[in-house]
Amino acid sequence: MTRLYYITISLILLMFGCKETNKQDKSKIQLKYEIIPEDYDRNLYYVNWTDTLGLSEGYLPNKILKRPKEIWCFVTNQENDTLGYYKGLSMAQTFCYFQTTDSIVTLNFMIGLNMFPDKFENDSTGAKAYWEVNKTPIEFEPIKINIKNGLRKEFEVELNEK
Repeated sequence: MTRLYYITISLILLMFGCKETNKQDKSKIQLKYEIIPEDYDRNLYYVNWTDTLGLSEGYLPNKILKRPKEIWCFVTNQENDTLGYYKGLSMAQTFCYFQTTDSIVTLNFMIGLNMFPDKFENDSTGAKAYWEVNKTPIEFEPIKINIKNGLRKEFEVELNEK
C-alpha cells in the first residue's frame, strides 16, 4: 500500500513539476534607424531603417527587396494611437511616414512576410506551407524616442522579441 502511495505521489509531482524545456529562443535582430523631419510646419517626419533580413540567405543588397521576410514598423503616440505605419506593400520599403505634434513617439518594429518574394517563383507548393508557418509577425520590444532630441541621429539597437 505504501509503495502504491509513493508511486502515485511521485507521478503527480512529476506531472505538475515538469516545465517545458524545448521553448524556442526569442528572436533578436540588430537594427539601425533614424528619424528625419520632412516638413516642420506640418509636423511631418519619417523613420528610416536599415533592413538586413535575408543577407544570411544570400540576398545581397541589390536583391534584398526580394527576400521572403521584411521589417515592418508602426509609429504610435503615448495614447497608443497609430501615427504612421509600414506593413508590406507591392514593393518592400525601409521607411514609414508619420505626423505628430507629440515629442515622444514609440517605434514598434516587427518581422513580417514580404508580399512578393522570389523564394517561390519556381516552387508554388512550398509557398503555402511557408506562409502558413510564418504568417504571424514577430513583434519586438517597442522603442520610445524623443523626436525633438533624436532627429537626424542614427541609432543602432538590438531588438528583442516580446
